[in-house]
Amino acid sequence: EPAAVQSATIENGEMTIAMAPGFMPNHDGETVSGLLAFERADGRRNGLTITAAFDNSGAASAPIVAVPAAGGTGLPLLVLMAFAGGVILNLMPCVFPIIFVKAAHLMKAAHGDQGAIRRHGLLYTGGVLATFAAMGAVLLALRAGGEQLGWGFHLQSPAVVLLSAYVLFLVGLNLGGVFHAGESLQGAGASLAGKSGAAGSFFTGALAVVVAAPCIGPLLSAPMGAALLQPAAIGMLIFMVMALGLAAPYLALSFAPQLGRLLPKPGDWMQTFKQLLAFPVFAAAAYFVWVFSRQTGSNGLGLVLGGLILLGFAAWAFEKSKADGAGALALRALAGLAAVFALAPLWRLEPLEAASAAPARFGAFLSEPYDEDAIRRHNEAGRAVFVDFTADWCVTCQFDKLTIFSDENLARQFDEKQVVFMVADWTVRDPIITAALEKFGASGVPFYAYYPAGGAPQALPPPISKQQIVNILNQ
Repeated sequence: EPAAVQSATIENGEMTIAMAPGFMPNHDGETVSGLLAFERADGRRNGLTITAAFDNSGAASAPIVAVPAAGGTGLPLLVLMAFAGGVILNLMPCVFPIIFVKAAHLMKAAHGDQGAIRRHGLLYTGGVLATFAAMGAVLLALRAGGEQLGWGFHLQSPAVVLLSAYVLFLVGLNLGGVFHAGESLQGAGASLAGKSGAAGSFFTGALAVVVAAPCIGPLLSAPMGAALLQPAAIGMLIFMVMALGLAAPYLALSFAPQLGRLLPKPGDWMQTFKQLLAFPVFAAAAYFVWVFSRQTGSNGLGLVLGGLILLGFAAWAFEKSKADGAGALALRALAGLAAVFALAPLWRLEPLEAASAAPARFGAFLSEPYDEDAIRRHNEAGRAVFVDFTADWCVTCQFDKLTIFSDENLARQFDEKQVVFMVADWTVRDPIITAALEKFGASGVPFYAYYPAGGAPQALPPPISKQQIVNILNQ
């Protein structure tokens, strides 16, 4: 078990490593092969590929053949992939709406004070960096304490998903003109991402990171996995470079006046454009509502829909309370009370229990829930197993499900070759699935693994294609 305590002793020139036994796929009953990773006294990490005898008691024993491990991804390449992956995150559907929000203000300011534009670019970048640093630090600290977590771990909490839906819904109402809170501190919570001031730039960057978490995106699987396995300093470096990649396009526009001049000149159309931006933000909020319903069931769906109605009323009452008259204070009190009732379910949320072991439909496939023992039994019976590591809050996973795994022809090929399709659902926290991802050096979803009936498991990091899957089935 990779996460179990490991003890090493050296005696008479031999090292003995004691480990807790765990599931070992596809061993031939005589030898065991694997990778032994260790940290040197100078802080560098090394690896040895090993082949050990396998006795009848289930213990690996001498002789051991060990050679230096090769083919690892170096730090410079990981940093480059982290930056490029961060840039690509801007193109993901979960990040698009938030970037649109800030793009409206950039268009408005592009022909104005360039110094102010640069300050907003730096503040937006600061928000991205600060939020990435906070999430990375929490994740690394919890893992150092023995927790089995991966990227996107906060979205495994229904409370975080609910708050994300609420914040995006309020941002959409603000953009649509239902209420305007940018002129006072009272709007700090509801319209930070829609404000044109310094706070708006900073918190837009923060919100962009929060909604980027469902999208690992291309190129980020290796850097994310390395960030969680390397020493904390290297892990934080990778997180910060990824954050710079996410902030880079907006920062470049802020510091390159010639690029800003290519943007349309501001005019009356800006108000219409701002209102139009509300709809992709509402779409992002709706996605988080769907994820929340998957985590908490129909009762949870009722709670979040009721909460959104209360928040909508709170926003309307808050705007009406700005008028003069004796009723203004009462409207503001009603707005605050509605917001409190909307947040009340946060203290009694409970995720659904794990799915049953019965087969279920996944796109065009008849799937089984992830089970390591079942993988071993299928392999022993001569059947290969394809595992889709997924989560409802993962936008890329849902895209793959709607495109690749909804293909009837591909599903027929699985049936013809008697390949079992398994789904490792990581929507809510599952230490078993986290440990399985770690065995492949992965830190998040989507991720795909193929367990042939004879041979070692093979990883298929995203992005994948139908042809890649067909090729691995025909090996």
